[in-house]
Amino acid sequence: MALMSEDTLIYVGCQGWRYPDWRLASAEAVGDLRAPFYPPRLPAARELEHYARTFGLVEVDSTFYAVPQVRVVKNWAAQVPETFRFTLKLPRTLTHDYRLARGRATLSAFCECARPLGVQLAAILIQLPPSFATDEFAVLERFLPHLPADLPFAVEFRDPAWLSERTVELLAAHRIALTLGDTPWIPTPLALAWIDRLPTDWLYLRLMGSKSNGLEHFTHRQFDRTETLDAWAAAVGRLAQGGKRVYVLLDNHFEGFSPGSAMLLVRKLGLAERPFPRDCPAESEQLGLEW
Repeated sequence: MALMSEDTLIYVGCQGWRYPDWRLASAEAVGDLRAPFYPPRLPAARELEHYARTFGLVEVDSTFYAVPQVRVVKNWAAQVPETFRFTLKLPRTLTHDYRLARGRATLSAFCECARPLGVQLAAILIQLPPSFATDEFAVLERFLPHLPADLPFAVEFRDPAWLSERTVELLAAHRIALTLGDTPWIPTPLALAWIDRLPTDWLYLRLMGSKSNGLEHFTHRQFDRTETLDAWAAAVGRLAQGGKRVYVLLDNHFEGFSPGSAMLLVRKLGLAERPFPRDCPAESEQLGLEW
């Protein structure tokens, strides 16, 4: 299976692409995958273009903090191949401040900014706070009908009590995907128990690890979480064999260096591997057109 093509069912990438530590060389690493991911001379403005030479998916964290300008979104799309995919976080104004109870204008403005991505938009992540408990089920129930049907949405719950048949039925009724993964709130064993009970034909998968693991730099794989990666590789492969699409996003905190973790998962899934580029392309080179 190709890593990126029109009929790709598995996309693997990182939660963000702008990390200064990815430019720093590391002396030791678990396995052969380490920084520098970006060449030292690479201009910051070309990091996304460089990132897209290796991975076909990225999660944009900045949209969690503010609705992006349309020109910024179009600029992202212009830097990557057409087969590249983005996931955007819904602004925290809606999820954390308004707690889905209001903010129709903000939602509309955000969706209008997301639409220019077209087919490059893989998903919009509705990341709910841990305090958003099941006693607010009615709030979620009232919110979901306001989501435009032409855009793909996925919900991340950070209270494990939300993992229930009632929740799955609600999401299925509105064609909203479920977000699972390895997180401080919902660990892999609990998430895997729901892998065969998805509300849609696609899954948003976030492998985050723990932010309390003492990591100070993200220059190399500092923890060996092969067992967890093996479990998810088996689950993702099984979903793809059943025709389901899976978007897998890895965080630096998972093992210490998300490009290394993501590449290791690519290998375990048997996808086409694109090694970390070590060169700085010429200004005139259009990287995505080679794909």
